[in-house]
Formats: sequence, structure tokens, C-alpha cells
Amino acid sequence: MKFTLDTNEIQAAEDYLKSIGRLPSDDQLKSLEPAGAGNMNLTLRATSVAGISVIVKQANPYVQKYPSISAPLIRAEMEASFFRLSAKIPGVGAYLPKLLHFDGENHVQVIEDLGPGSDFTGYYIREDKPDVEIVAVLTAFLAALHKADLPAMANMDMRVLNHAHIFDLPFRKGIDLMGIQEGLFELADEIILDDGLLKQRTKSLGEVYLQARGPSLLHGDFFPGSWLHTPSGLRIIDPEFCFSGPPEFDLGVFMAHLRFCGWNPDEIREVIKSYGDFDKELAGGFMGTEILRRFFGVAQLPLNFSIEYKRKLALEAIEMIKI
Repeated sequence: MKFTLDTNEIQAAEDYLKSIGRLPSDDQLKSLEPAGAGNMNLTLRATSVAGISVIVKQANPYVQKYPSISAPLIRAEMEASFFRLSAKIPGVGAYLPKLLHFDGENHVQVIEDLGPGSDFTGYYIREDKPDVEIVAVLTAFLAALHKADLPAMANMDMRVLNHAHIFDLPFRKGIDLMGIQEGLFELADEIILDDGLLKQRTKSLGEVYLQARGPSLLHGDFFPGSWLHTPSGLRIIDPEFCFSGPPEFDLGVFMAHLRFCGWNPDEIREVIKSYGDFDKELAGGFMGTEILRRFFGVAQLPLNFSIEYKRKLALEAIEMIKI
């Protein structure tokens, strides 16, 4: 059946869930509400009178948070494939929600409801930082995922979208940085927009990202918005940017966000040792690029950094990239 997810169409959602066997015929939905931020997709929690609760997630042909930006519908299929492939990997599957149903025609996933919880984005502005035990678990998750022998996933349409926002647009004039923070455009103009060597290096990193065919399955967007505190403990969500590529990409993004959350470089190097061997120069390049794109790109974070502190981290990032 054709189905469009809509917070105002609870009856349509109820009929849909009954049609796919996720809601008994004698039950009914009592609520259909947003479940989390839903940056890329429309993601709602459907709760029934009998107490059944599931997450219903639909990909639309645009980014949910930025409707003016087109986004590939295939991301729903890619995420569902990631859940299926990763569910039985020791050290990985236990941290993922269960995929209950995938509907390719409507680009809908029905996913296990992990219960009331919150993501880790609050650490961007908290005075404390994620505990070392939690970061160690996240590191172990990546190590187990990257070392698993899994079929290759290209997910090229999503990589093309991501490539533009990570490796290209932040290094061009055109984004309204003045509307984001006073002094941000001036900072970009001073340290990145006319740096030919920086642009050359980020272009090379972008080519690695686009052309990669392995060796590992990556989460593809391993940052605090994809890490959840739940009643059952830590869980990892939203792998729609997954692809087979260099593990250093996941690691670089991971380390960049630890930096945003208050970890210093020595602490990051120490905790990441438990991952095992990887190309530290390549990971550093991806880390630096992630820092710069979050400052000067479209996908902003809820950071309360001063321009002076952004300058410090941006110069640190540029040094990583240019090595």
C-alpha cells in the first residue's frame, strides 16, 4: 500500500502498521510523535493503546532538517542493509536497534523503540565530557565493525551528497557564515578560503572518500547525534551514510567530535590506542576536515565556542590536514 508518514495522520499510520503485521487488528495507535531530532528523515514514535511502541522512519527526497537540500531516497535501503548485515557481529549488533520491517516502495523502516533517551549532542555545551568508559565502548564498536568480513556497500548517492558538504562547500564562499556567528566569515576568509594547499589536500581526501571500495564497512556518520543514552545503555543509530571504505574516515569523524566535546588531543590519542592499527595521518586528515566543515559548512552543531576558540581548533585542524 502507498503510505506517507505524517504526524497529523495517525489513522494512516495505524492502518499501515496493521497491514505489515506490526500492530494487532484489535489495537489502535494513541500517539504519533517525533522521536529525536530527525535531521535526515522523518522519524516518529508510534505508541498503541496496548503499549506497543515502534519507531517509524521514512526517507523523503530532501533532508528533513534542511528541506531545500535534496537527498537520495536510497538511504532508507542502505540503512536497513546496514542493520541486517551488522546485527550478528559480536560487539556491534548488541548496540544497534532491531530492524523490524523495511518497505522499499515507501522508503520506510520500522525499528525497535529503544525507549526514552537522549543523544550525546548535549556534551557540546556541557561542562563535563563523555566518560572514558563510554568512549572506550564506542571505540570498541568501531573496531568490531571495521574488522568484520561483510559484503561491500557502495551507497554512492549518499556519499556524493556528503562529499559536497564535507570536502567542497565549506571551502568556498557562498555559505552565510555571518548569519551563523559574528566574525565567522572573517575567520574563514582569513584562514581557509584562499589557502590553496589546504584546498588541494581536502580535495585529495575527498577523492579517497568517493573512490573507496573498502576494506571496511563504516557507519559513515559516527558523531554524538548517532549515540544514544537509553534505559538499556548505549545504542548506535542512523547509519544511513554507511559505505565500504577506509576505517580512518569513521575514526577521524569520531575523534573530531570528541574534540568538540572537550577531550584534548592527548586524551584522544590515548583512548584510541585500544582500536588497534590504523593510518594516523589519513585519520588526522579526516578529523581536521570534519572540524572545519562543522565550523564553516551548512551542517552546524550546537556549539557555544567563541571565535577565538574556533580559530584555535581550526588552525589545529589545518595542521592535521596539511601533514
